[in-house]
Amino acid sequence: MYVIRPQFFIPMITLLRNAALNALQYKQELAVIRNQNIDISNFEEDMNEFKDKFSRNYRLASEKFKKAIDEIDKTIDHLQKTKDALLSSENNLRLANNKAEELTIKRLTKNNPTMAAKFAELKSSDNS
Repeated sequence: MYVIRPQFFIPMITLLRNAALNALQYKQELAVIRNQNIDISNFEEDMNEFKDKFSRNYRLASEKFKKAIDEIDKTIDHLQKTKDALLSSENNLRLANNKAEELTIKRLTKNNPTMAAKFAELKSSDNS
């Protein structure tokens, strides 16, 4: 409460009005600064959230990439084993073919006198 003389009433009201306007201006500036701080903190939160999501996606993609490479390596190993098995089979077939080509009647009857006699008998009957 103020006690003033009537001639100072209008200047006092002007002073109070100006003080109120200045206080209002300070409040508005303070609100703008608060909004800027909120915007900055929201921006930081959004940026941190983006970083977290991006790093999570990168980690997941990296794990899947590594898993795919491991699967490719396993497939290569399996195909190499299959190739080795096929080459081994081909070698065994070649050896079996060589043995079949070397097979003769003389070799079959070498240690078997009964068969040797039968073949000799056939041979003599063919010549007669």
